[in-house]
Amino acid sequence: MHAIGITDEELRMLADAGALLSVSPDVELKTGFGSPVTGRALAAGVRPALSVDDVPSAGGDLFSTMRTAFAVQRGLDGGLRSRDLLEFTTIDAARSCGLDARTGSVTPGKDADLILPRTDDVTVFPVTDPAGSIVSAGHPGLVDTVLVAGQVVKRDGELAGVDLPAPRARLLASRDRIAAAAGIPLDGTWRPAG
Repeated sequence: MHAIGITDEELRMLADAGALLSVSPDVELKTGFGSPVTGRALAAGVRPALSVDDVPSAGGDLFSTMRTAFAVQRGLDGGLRSRDLLEFTTIDAARSCGLDARTGSVTPGKDADLILPRTDDVTVFPVTDPAGSIVSAGHPGLVDTVLVAGQVVKRDGELAGVDLPAPRARLLASRDRIAAAAGIPLDGTWRPAG
């Protein structure tokens, strides 16, 4: 739910009802929906989760989504902290999916779903404020290790136990087949009609 155009009173009603809200700042701005309701939602008592919504138009990584949400709200009223953005993408996102008892925070008894970014990369070094560094300068290339339910699925920046050439070949073949059927050239010259 983007909640673009929703009034402050309606946001308070959502808060009173215990409703959850997902904000997709990149999509909302790029498609001209309007300013994300992040700060207004917080003021009304609703903790939003962040989402990418539409990967082709927004890029699909939550690092850039956090950065956009942060920049927009800082420009409007300066009302967000880096820590807020991390919570929107972790515990608040887990809560919005009904999974907060199982994941979303580093808590004994919960699944160990973690990303471990590099802190020695020139884009973030030296890290003095981890939350600020992740929100302001984080990007997928910094992700060194990923654990899902305690199992390593990425190590040293590489997916663990995944044979990427085979799915890449299938994906390219699928793309080529669809493009040929639709008459879309793959040389970068195609433009949608209209």
